[in-house]
Amino acid sequence: MNLQEKKIQPFILITVLVFCFITVLMQGIPALAQVPRRYIWNGTFLMLLFLLLLLLFLHKKGKLTEERIVWIIIAAGMIFHCCYVLLSGLYDRQHDEGVYTGIATSQINPGHIGYIEYIYKFRKLPDMNPYQLFSYYHPPLHYALSGIWLIFLTSLGMPEDLAFENLQALPLLYSGLLMLLTYRILKKTGACGNSLFTGLLLIALHPSLTIMSGSINNDMLSTLLLACCIYTVLCWIRDKSLKNLIFIALSIGFGMLCKINTAIIALPTGLLFLLDFIHTIRRQEGNFLKKFWLAAKNYLLFALVSGSIGLSWIIRNLILFHVKPGISSATEASVMYTGNYSVWARIGIPAFSHWHFSFPFHPLSGDVIHNTWVIMFQTSLFAEVYPTELSGLPLMLCRFVYPLAILTALASAILFFAVQYQKWGNKVAKPKMATTTAPQQQEALFLSGGYLAFLLSFAAFSIKYPYTCSSDFRYIVVCLIYIAIGLSDSGRLYPENSRAAALSRITRIAVWATLILSAIIYMTWKQW
Repeated sequence: MNLQEKKIQPFILITVLVFCFITVLMQGIPALAQVPRRYIWNGTFLMLLFLLLLLLFLHKKGKLTEERIVWIIIAAGMIFHCCYVLLSGLYDRQHDEGVYTGIATSQINPGHIGYIEYIYKFRKLPDMNPYQLFSYYHPPLHYALSGIWLIFLTSLGMPEDLAFENLQALPLLYSGLLMLLTYRILKKTGACGNSLFTGLLLIALHPSLTIMSGSINNDMLSTLLLACCIYTVLCWIRDKSLKNLIFIALSIGFGMLCKINTAIIALPTGLLFLLDFIHTIRRQEGNFLKKFWLAAKNYLLFALVSGSIGLSWIIRNLILFHVKPGISSATEASVMYTGNYSVWARIGIPAFSHWHFSFPFHPLSGDVIHNTWVIMFQTSLFAEVYPTELSGLPLMLCRFVYPLAILTALASAILFFAVQYQKWGNKVAKPKMATTTAPQQQEALFLSGGYLAFLLSFAAFSIKYPYTCSSDFRYIVVCLIYIAIGLSDSGRLYPENSRAAALSRITRIAVWATLILSAIIYMTWKQW
């Protein structure tokens, strides 16, 4: 990490914290909470315009460094996310949110809000079978942090209803930290220049992450912890120290304590550990037991740390309530049920008519849309929203952006795997020289394995729980980090005048177009 990178990161962190603080004040002070929506929109436009003018000014003065562009991208992302949070209420575009009735009542409410309210109201984790109320089966990390946040805000004198609105401030903070962490990940893989900016912009302006920045469930925190794991594994690949191993263990452990399916990242991580374990045994001298111990002792500590944290919620429920991990799902009578269709119809290649290009929205009905990949693409852009009143410019842009996003996503995925193949094939090119290193192959194995693991687990999840909501893109939003890595790496791995480099540039341009047009859609759609 060079000196400029070290300097910009605290500045980015301060920027994220300042925007979050402003949002807390705007939502928590009664007078500011009544600010008309048009003022918030106008303020957003003015701040984005300021960033654009700053970009042009620095470029004209020859002072537009990579670090300053990175700050401008993250600042723009925070402005956009803050705007969304301020214009979206506690019950807007949430998932299984439930309700709250306040500390004055002893009522126990369902949903994510009810779970948070329980900790806020009773100052403890739920002491009931977590499957008795919907959403209580989730591990408690996010809900405990949110409950503590409510206790803190109300202790400062903030009205309870405004304190609940400020539950969105925590996922907003997580979204900002995710941008900073993504920057660290991309730099760790060697990204720079325009390709770096494209990868970072994908995380800053993608519609799914914008909506998740205001979601009061555990999706945003679990995504941040998955990103922490990706980053720490990349660090470990380059420095196989006990410190990095413990950081990986903490990332996976707390990830599982936030959302159990974050354990998927343990599959590619475990594969790397297995290969390193075998390599360590082969290179050590002495008898087998001694070599085994030397190779295994750090991994045993890793298992102890990650397991004791990550499995604590599961073990607790097994001991106290004799229930196994799982989720509470709807019945076959639900309008979202897709189990009446074949496995191929649900996870196979969809027919052209199934994409619904004429009206690209997910209506929740399994009889209308039941293919996992169609639902995934639609919810990646528009969440689970079906606005029948849509017309004019927003509808025209949607009909253009939707197929563009599909083509761009497919091209980006192919580009990602092509880049990892380049690394695995020992063809990594650096200025004026070619180099071959084992860490690059390990990186390619870890990233490719992780991306595939999440895609396959997503397909398996939609089969096990056959409902349209099971195919929501938010379940694999972490794949955007893998795509960002592919976009960023592609700019440095191919010769500048090669056909692959040209295709990479076209893909990056398509990503920029999709993100900018999606932002325009949401601004003109009046969904916020």
